[in-house]
Amino acid sequence: MATRAVTFRGLDVRSRVTPRAGLAAIAAVSLALGLLSLLAPTTPTYDPWAWLIWGREVAHLDLDTHFGPSWKPLPVLFTTLFAIVPSAAPALWVAVARAGAIAAIVLAFRVARRLGGGVAGGLIAAVCLAVSTDFLRFAAVGDSEGLLVALLFAAIDLHLSGRTRAALWACFAAALLRPESWPFVGLYALYIAWRDPSARRLVAGMTVGGLVLWFGPELWGSGNPLRAGERARDPNPNALAFADHPAIEVVKRFRSMMPLVAEIGLVAALVHAAVRRRLGITGVLAVASLVWIGVVAVMTEAGFSGNARYLIAPVALACVAGGASLGELLTGVLRRPAIAVAIAAAVLVPAVAVRVDDIARDGRAVRNEARLMDDLSEVIRTAGGAGTIRRCGSIATGPFQVTALAWRLDVPIGRVGLRPHAPGSLFRAGPQPRPIPGAPPIGVKDRRFHTIARAQSWQVVATCG
Repeated sequence: MATRAVTFRGLDVRSRVTPRAGLAAIAAVSLALGLLSLLAPTTPTYDPWAWLIWGREVAHLDLDTHFGPSWKPLPVLFTTLFAIVPSAAPALWVAVARAGAIAAIVLAFRVARRLGGGVAGGLIAAVCLAVSTDFLRFAAVGDSEGLLVALLFAAIDLHLSGRTRAALWACFAAALLRPESWPFVGLYALYIAWRDPSARRLVAGMTVGGLVLWFGPELWGSGNPLRAGERARDPNPNALAFADHPAIEVVKRFRSMMPLVAEIGLVAALVHAAVRRRLGITGVLAVASLVWIGVVAVMTEAGFSGNARYLIAPVALACVAGGASLGELLTGVLRRPAIAVAIAAAVLVPAVAVRVDDIARDGRAVRNEARLMDDLSEVIRTAGGAGTIRRCGSIATGPFQVTALAWRLDVPIGRVGLRPHAPGSLFRAGPQPRPIPGAPPIGVKDRRFHTIARAQSWQVVATCG
């Protein structure tokens, strides 16, 4: 591909040579690996089950968003398409989510290298992202953060190649995943509109389209276009929003999620920009990471949960900025790229070693959740099938299994409650030597409820036969 120069007013940035492997090839290989990963234990978690339900309802023109997590347009666009093959839809979405995380790691390497970090910087960025807290676990259970990071990095890579309109489309897709990205995507869109007047109609169309995709379905499904924001301000009791100083806790969590070498690199990027009195792309990413944390901190002070998922994107930006800065420093001082790569690898060994136990624990959690969901399907069959359960009356289960049960019973999320009442049925975790987290037993005092089905991890009690 031809190398093109990209000029920022006051930044004087020149793009690096575009790597031979195109973004389409990275996406294709990542998707293939995501599909291959389905051979391992696989299940979506709470939010993805809701996206799958909403995709099915959109396909049937019967959307109900009164209950469930916050609405996200891009995942539901996928799940609406996957509703054509409902039995495969959960696995297909998880494959896409995992492919996004794989692509994000590859693109972290690619972007950091192109920003002047060389192979050493790319290695630092990719490894730090891969071992950052919860990044792999979120992707493994179908959360969309890996896909978000991949889109952001793809936008940066496209911009470095001078393909600003393609970068704008990647930004638009990222903005359909997390509202926290809106200020950054909006600023970039304004910059493109200012530099390229012919792109202004595209920017205006994306703005209108984004508003329609975020608020239109909520207006259709619940009658309240702001329901998603209201739901996000109703966090779980252990959320950072309930801390004495939520903003401070957000910053602490951000630091705890990043490997130490990424933190050092982030500081180096900021210091380097200050010394040169010129941000450059690396400095912009470092500042964007901190500003994004500020946005999350303000939102958490306002009552949003401050979930670790909100911090994946700024952690990823910090990993790339830090990797590029450290790689450039190592290469510049040592003058030998091979030695710089060796030192980078050596520095990463303790960073990986510290995270090994956490990653192993995440793997066990994913396997346990997959087993729990497999057993849920089995116990529904044992109880007579989804139709029998629906005809029995009310349906209840634990708070973290509502969406999974609603998907399997082919009912709206609001049909599954948390408190059993007759006539109806209750799905609860059965007696276990080691109870599975997330499915605590629920007591029921009404003697009309009796056990009608049992699986390894579940018990169904109901008033019906």
